[in-house]
This record gives sequence, structure tokens and C-alpha cells, in this order.
Amino acid sequence: MELVGKTCNYKFCIVDENIDDDLMKLAAKHGVDLTGFKHVIETSGVQHAEKRHGKSSNDRQPLSIEDYLLVPYIIKSRDNLTISPQKDNSHKNTVLEYTKQIGDTYYYVEEIRKKNKSLAFKSLRKRTTKNPSI
Repeated sequence: MELVGKTCNYKFCIVDENIDDDLMKLAAKHGVDLTGFKHVIETSGVQHAEKRHGKSSNDRQPLSIEDYLLVPYIIKSRDNLTISPQKDNSHKNTVLEYTKQIGDTYYYVEEIRKKNKSLAFKSLRKRTTKNPSI
């Protein structure tokens, strides 16, 4: 995958090195300091999304390469953002859940990884919006 203007190698791409104020405040309310963190997309996260929601999956609305390229936009222009502490979800780490309507409704999940100060791609899926406003 190539994200124009992004730092990439064979394992991951840095999507954005700037965490916006609203996200910093939401995380702080849950006891998480995101100073120095960056948004990243790792190969393992994309492989997971492809297996569960890609063209070869049974997902009713499979993801395309264009959907992955929307991730930076979904992060910056989200309609909704929630945080789920580790004890409240099935993930090992606290996760951020973004929602964005762009014709379809996109659901993007990032995992907060304190060890390497990253907000890592966990999952992406989309659903048809019956009456899209955009």
C-alpha cells in the first residue's frame, strides 16, 4: 500500500505524527497520555481487515484499496470518536473507534500501543448508509 507523502516501509506506514487536541483530551479522561504518539498502519492490521472485511471475505460490503486510502481522512474528519478501555473490550489494549460517513459509513479502529507510542490500525469496515447526506 502506498500513502502519498507518508513514511512507509515493508511493515508499516506513518499516517500522521500529529495527534489532535480533541483526541488528546478524550484519552486523558481515560488516563492515557498520547504525547509523542503517531497514527500508523501496519501490515498485520491490513491483513486482518482483508481477511475479515476484504474482497475474499464474506463481508456484505467488502473493502477496496480506495477504502484504506481514506483512513487519514477518517481520522481527521471523523463524525464520532469513542475510546474503549482494555477491560471493556476484547482487545488486549485500549482502542479508539472512529466513525465517518462518506456516502457509506466507515468504522475504523486503532489500538493504543504505549510501548512504541503508536495508534495502530486494528480494523476497518464499511456499511451502506440508507440515506447518505454526503
